[in-house]
Amino acid sequence: MMQFRWVVAALSAGFLSGCSSLDVLNVISKSPQTASVTLSYGPSARQRVEFYPASRNPAISPVPVIVFFYGGAWESGSRHDYGFIARTFNDLGYLVAIPDYRLTPEVTYPGFVQDSAQALRLVIEQAERFGGDAQRIVLAGHSAGAYNAISLATDSRWLSESERLRIRGVIGLSSPVNFLPIQMPAAQRAFNWPNTPRDTQPIEHVSAASPPMLLLSAKRDPLVDPQINSATLAERLRAAGVYVKMEVFDGPFGLVSHSSLVASLSDRLSFLAPTIERSKAFIEMVVR
Repeated sequence: MMQFRWVVAALSAGFLSGCSSLDVLNVISKSPQTASVTLSYGPSARQRVEFYPASRNPAISPVPVIVFFYGGAWESGSRHDYGFIARTFNDLGYLVAIPDYRLTPEVTYPGFVQDSAQALRLVIEQAERFGGDAQRIVLAGHSAGAYNAISLATDSRWLSESERLRIRGVIGLSSPVNFLPIQMPAAQRAFNWPNTPRDTQPIEHVSAASPPMLLLSAKRDPLVDPQINSATLAERLRAAGVYVKMEVFDGPFGLVSHSSLVASLSDRLSFLAPTIERSKAFIEMVVR
């Protein structure tokens, strides 16, 4: 366990400073059983989606689709850094899609949300090609990516009603959904602070039509406070009659943090928090 503690500490530091820790995590995680395929949804080099077909035979029946949006304060990140997440959800029997989206300074709000919507439309169009069921989609995301996912699921400006109805549920890790006034410099740039309208906040768009959500957070998270963000979102979802489950994890030796929470989706670091277990149970519930 002490060896893992040092590994997690290194990963946590790297998650906030660059992709080296993600490279390590991808190396120590299991390899995918099928090759990925890259498709474009726009002219920018960042308007791409990586598809990871399910490891089980999709000819038996189309499988649910997991669309994962990564974090990085809307200024960093790459779909190639999150192969370990695709491998985890592939092993559970799902088609996985991981989009890139344009970042600051190339775009500011709502550019990255609009890209996320376009990426989801591509997933809907192409799901059958990779053995997926475009009627059973679960969005997932970490940090800024959770914001993108929850925005698509709650805010009717980005998707048509028929598109939103395909979203069976959302898994949000360290989800920034209620962060005005904006404190983080990167988020200030992304949202043109102080000219940031209240309707940029996903909690303002919760309704009875919102899909079920699983909200997972680290107990100690100075970047995205779980009480201000996830707990407030959970309250609004319950008030609207929408299923929501929220959990806050501390982990062994208090090792679960804003950054290491997403690492717990690796099969090698699943001991940190029951993120895979909770995600599996939630997905099975909402895609029946």
